[in-house]
Amino acid sequence: MAGKRSFGELEARRSKTTHKVISWRARYIGPDGVRHSRVFGDRMAAESWLVDERRLIDRNEWLPPERRDAVVERLTLSEWATEYIEGRTLAPGTLRDYSRILRVHIDPTIGTKYLDEVTVADVAAWHARLKKELRARARKANRTTDGSGEAAQTYKFLSAVFKAAIARGLLDTSPARVVAGGRHKRQRQPVLLSAAEVQALAQALPEHLRALADLLSWTGLRIGEARALRRRDVDLRNLGAASVSVAQNVSQGGKGINAVVGRVKTDAGYRTVAIPEELALVLKAHVERFAQPGRDGLLFPGRSGGVLPEGTWRYAWIRAREKAGLPDVRTHDLRHTSLTMAARAGATTAELMHRAGHSEARVAMIYQHAAADRDRMIAERMAAMAREDELAARRARGAASGR
Repeated sequence: MAGKRSFGELEARRSKTTHKVISWRARYIGPDGVRHSRVFGDRMAAESWLVDERRLIDRNEWLPPERRDAVVERLTLSEWATEYIEGRTLAPGTLRDYSRILRVHIDPTIGTKYLDEVTVADVAAWHARLKKELRARARKANRTTDGSGEAAQTYKFLSAVFKAAIARGLLDTSPARVVAGGRHKRQRQPVLLSAAEVQALAQALPEHLRALADLLSWTGLRIGEARALRRRDVDLRNLGAASVSVAQNVSQGGKGINAVVGRVKTDAGYRTVAIPEELALVLKAHVERFAQPGRDGLLFPGRSGGVLPEGTWRYAWIRAREKAGLPDVRTHDLRHTSLTMAARAGATTAELMHRAGHSEARVAMIYQHAAADRDRMIAERMAAMAREDELAARRARGAASGR
């Protein structure tokens, strides 16, 4: 028999043989529209459970009982974000960035809330304050950027934290729903270098680093991928069919921490890139003079014998670009130039993704959009073909009328 109540129901459960009450079942329909129930040994315990459930609903702190059972202790957003970071295998640089985001932008603000009580409005307000603070900080420091890149990166981290909570069963939906919160408009457009400018930059570098600039401009490798290359990664046996294989990447561990050589970030990063004979000749000469001996010898070792330090490359690059009269050119512009030239040469989206080590087509499309002059060339060729077809048709009609 179920008792009538203002909230929930109580049902006495009797023995089939003695018909005595042996337990009580309490049940109610929750805010999720689902009927939740639990069995207790006495009526008082069942009554108490319904009272507690109603109180949680009134306070907007309710979670399905099944999920509360799985979560022994409620976690704050910061506590869960810490667990999220510690539970992943991250490159040292990524670990440093995530830890800083958590410490600077989440812990002192939205991070103090319980994970399950963070609302869509909370995240939207936090994101708006974050952008405002970063803009103010950039103005105070007289930076050319407005902090939008850091804001986007911070939001993407927070969104990933909530997605992981859903996968763990801690949340049903993510409160991170700021439209385009993880995107920002690039304030500095990459520079497309000419062959003469690349040559000038390479010649301005120390001898043992010149081939590195040529490699980046021909292959589109990331600087970390190039610094991790070893002799075995470069196939120069046939200069007309030479290639470079990418399997590792150099990550920086932060100030005072040595560079770490590890696997590339994504499966798409594992790739073999064909190189022209011009670059193969440059690399062959470089290997003979500067690479470490043996198959595992580094292609671009540092002076101390280990991986080429990031600071060493940065210092050499800054001096080289000043000497070449290109003070605003960045290392990444060599990669941008290479991939743009590949698009101009007719590379498809899939081919660009392979060459660049991209896992998302939208990133590769950047370089195809940059190849507008090739698109113009295609249009002109189409028009020329149409004219040739029309001319051929006229000739055929003329030949037919002359018969």
